[in-house]
Amino acid sequence: MDKSQAKQKFNCKESLPVLAILGGSQGSVPLNRHFQKECKKYTQSGIQILWQCGKNDYERLHHSVDEADVHLIPFSDDMGALYSAADLIVSRAGALALSEMALMGKAMVLVPFPHSAGDHQFKNAQAFSNSGAAVVLPQSKLPSGDLETTVLELFKQPEKIQEMEKQSIQMAAPDATENIISTIMEIAIS
Repeated sequence: MDKSQAKQKFNCKESLPVLAILGGSQGSVPLNRHFQKECKKYTQSGIQILWQCGKNDYERLHHSVDEADVHLIPFSDDMGALYSAADLIVSRAGALALSEMALMGKAMVLVPFPHSAGDHQFKNAQAFSNSGAAVVLPQSKLPSGDLETTVLELFKQPEKIQEMEKQSIQMAAPDATENIISTIMEIAIS
């Protein structure tokens, strides 16, 4: 789905850039609370928000966030369309989400879940940051305003977002399953 069709699907304006917020399929309480307080900073800067908040927080946020350019959804079963609509994504750093975003070539600001097993989300995020595909921001920094500064600066630099998108595609592994099967078969035969 192209960007124009994807924006229409989520009732986003064609003329404004889209910041997607993803806290995973269940949503992220810290990200939801943060964006509930800070969403006006984005909309007042001409950025619309496509926010997958999770089913548990949807009703509360739906009644408390009254911004025309905030498009709140509890869950999307068409992540391809959501990624296509987004110009930049703020997300957790789970392996599946990262692989999907990389495959779609998306620029990311990653806020790793700080209590993930073995701190794997931070390690995942760091790999994308090291490649130039993402900026990593620890959850503990959310109250400092660093997320808003980072995102708003990126939107002022479309060439930086384009470079991040190129690096993101480089992180994609579309043939991973076939490569794993091939390796297993090689080992089994030898």
